[in-house]
Amino acid sequence: MAGIVYLTRLSGYFIGLQLRHISGIKPILEALPGCAFMAILVPAVRQGSLSEIVAMACLVILMWLTNNVVISTIVGMVVLFAGNVYLS
Repeated sequence: MAGIVYLTRLSGYFIGLQLRHISGIKPILEALPGCAFMAILVPAVRQGSLSEIVAMACLVILMWLTNNVVISTIVGMVVLFAGNVYLS
């Protein structure tokens, strides 16, 4: 499975290099990583507990405001851990 994931990412990178010269494709290629991330994450959060939903909301809002993945992820994890302690 890890090999398939790696080959998929590698082939996507090389296909993206070939398609980046087409002007209409560039915005789509820039949006794809976020779309793929949300396609994996949203179903998991939808079935999650209240603390997981609150942590995800905090992460998304902070990411939107700061555009910093590291800080948003750290804050989301802190909210998740604190939510598990206080909401459970």
